[in-house]
Amino acid sequence: MDTDDKCVFAEIQELSRDLFDRFYHTVLEPAFPPEELEDIETVRALHHQPPGAVPGLVALRAGEPVGGALGEHYRDGNIVLLAYLAVRADCRGTGIGSALLERALPSWRRLLTPAAVVAEVEDPRGRCAGPHGDPEARLRFYERAGAKVLPLRYFQPSLAPGLPRARGMFLLCLDPWRESVPRDALLAFLDEYMEAAEGPEARRADPEYLELRGELDAWPEDVPVSPLSQAAQLLAAGELLIPENTG
Repeated sequence: MDTDDKCVFAEIQELSRDLFDRFYHTVLEPAFPPEELEDIETVRALHHQPPGAVPGLVALRAGEPVGGALGEHYRDGNIVLLAYLAVRADCRGTGIGSALLERALPSWRRLLTPAAVVAEVEDPRGRCAGPHGDPEARLRFYERAGAKVLPLRYFQPSLAPGLPRARGMFLLCLDPWRESVPRDALLAFLDEYMEAAEGPEARRADPEYLELRGELDAWPEDVPVSPLSQAAQLLAAGELLIPENTG
């Protein structure tokens, strides 16, 4: 554990079962719509008991969970996905989210030396602030953290049978120093993610997935990343972040 003036930060496997349950119900559940959040037993199995390959971090205040950062390692491409970053609604805007990133990301990079750390974030166009947070504020947070956007019309696969895919998403790179990400690492990540979420047949034959994969495969060896401010300008102008020359 480590502390700052107001919070204690603990790896998620240090939490008791009851405290983990409170973290899920009071931090994660209010922060994500159902299609973007796995059920509590799945999250427990991936991140809590047994501990996941990527050590999740939880912020505690007065002994109660107020935030958390959970990652997943996709070994085929050596990509780390920031699966969940959330702060309890009454504690947002107090620096807890930034403190979680500042502690979790360097730890994950030291442990796994990934090709990139990525995150899925809602495109705020056409979305308003609601019970799960403010998409525009969330994007500004990631911009301040140095995140960059990958040139994909991205969607999150269905996380469970009966749940819709989360469409209208950005895939971000959370490594501020990178100008690009290896294409083959991203392709392997997408394939592994899609197969784990929806099965091998969806990975091989689903038209929407193959279109997404084709956008990525059209790039040469390295896929450029753009500052979020530039991405917003391009999208506002109706321009697509895809290669000019796919031949």
